[in-house]
Amino acid sequence: MSVIDQEQPTAVPDVVRAWVGGWAVSRSVRPPIKVTGGFRLDVGLPGHRVRYILFDVDQVAELALTRTAPGTWIKTSAPAERVVPLLTPAWTVGEPEYLMTVPLRRATALAPDGYTLHTATAGGITTVRIHDADGTTAASGRMGVAGPAAVADQILTDPAHRRRGLGSVVMTALGDAAAEQGATTGVLGASPDGLALYRTLGWTLCEVLTPAYIPEPNPADA
Repeated sequence: MSVIDQEQPTAVPDVVRAWVGGWAVSRSVRPPIKVTGGFRLDVGLPGHRVRYILFDVDQVAELALTRTAPGTWIKTSAPAERVVPLLTPAWTVGEPEYLMTVPLRRATALAPDGYTLHTATAGGITTVRIHDADGTTAASGRMGVAGPAAVADQILTDPAHRRRGLGSVVMTALGDAAAEQGATTGVLGASPDGLALYRTLGWTLCEVLTPAYIPEPNPADA
């Protein structure tokens, strides 16, 4: 049962709520469960069994002490200097991520010469792929719609096709498809490399996210 309220995100807790809801749609996992200070997602993948997304940094210490199974993740809407002192040595801290939002509107996405744009939507998930003249995927992305919010996810551009505006085309096509479905706000968690790109596309930084996880042993290394 979903416990995510479908609201227009306006503050950090609301943006986190929108992000986890749309991310769950995009990844086809069970809806988020509300916990104190945030949400839990049961992802169920090797190395990524369960994910806690917190908008209240005060909850980090208790989770870090009590949720110690390998493959557990905690992502907190706070900078590393506030999160790291609350973790035990069992946790590994990842690169910062950036929670961003943008108003969605209808727009026409056009692929550059030599490329073909393909967009498909099913079950609240829109997938965009840009193929080169040989049919190879040069860039791709997906967006999960949950109420008025749509979460951009897995945005990738092949290194051989970068600096040609393909990322912008993917984001425009995703936003257009989400707006067509009634979504009004885009949300994403950007990597350090993606932060500048999304800013040029009109996305606004809402909060820094600090990810931490307990590594899961690789059976091949046993």
